[in-house]
Amino acid sequence: MGMFKAIMGALFPSRTAPARTDTQARHVRDRLYGGSTKAMAQAYGVAPSTIRRYLAGTSAPKDRGARKLATKLESDAARAQITPRGRERRAKQMEARGTAVTELRIRVGSAATDGLTIKGTPRVRRKDVDLDITGNQAAALSRAETDEQMGKVIKGALADHFNGGAKYGGFVADDFSFNDSAVKPL
Repeated sequence: MGMFKAIMGALFPSRTAPARTDTQARHVRDRLYGGSTKAMAQAYGVAPSTIRRYLAGTSAPKDRGARKLATKLESDAARAQITPRGRERRAKQMEARGTAVTELRIRVGSAATDGLTIKGTPRVRRKDVDLDITGNQAAALSRAETDEQMGKVIKGALADHFNGGAKYGGFVADDFSFNDSAVKPL
């Protein structure tokens, strides 16, 4: 599961993407590509007949090469569930809360993944870091449209987290790197 899908699922719990590949493909085609199978196929780098097979339910991304395609389809299906107006409304709600957003906490790093890397440290440790997200950071996550935009917000939250004391001060967002699969909402 991609970072975008996981975080949007936490921000919008009532708006879950469908589980079936044919339903996901139909939602993505209709809502993001205006119903055009050809435009969707071009964006995914596959033939239109492949998209038609996904829509008919006769085929789904299965092999190793299609794993990226399946992840993109899942993320796009999650993206198609939430309208820009709904995301903006949720962002304003989060901003109004101010400093603490209790229903959204994020864990970065995992022993099963590449974990979290901090630039300038002598050794790289796999460590889970639980972040308390502020209202402005949650609003920025709500407005983010890509994994990269979400990654920037989370890196900023990591910098805020580690700048808590004089011993650890001076971190900026670019000092952190993590694998998308290492980010999980709590």
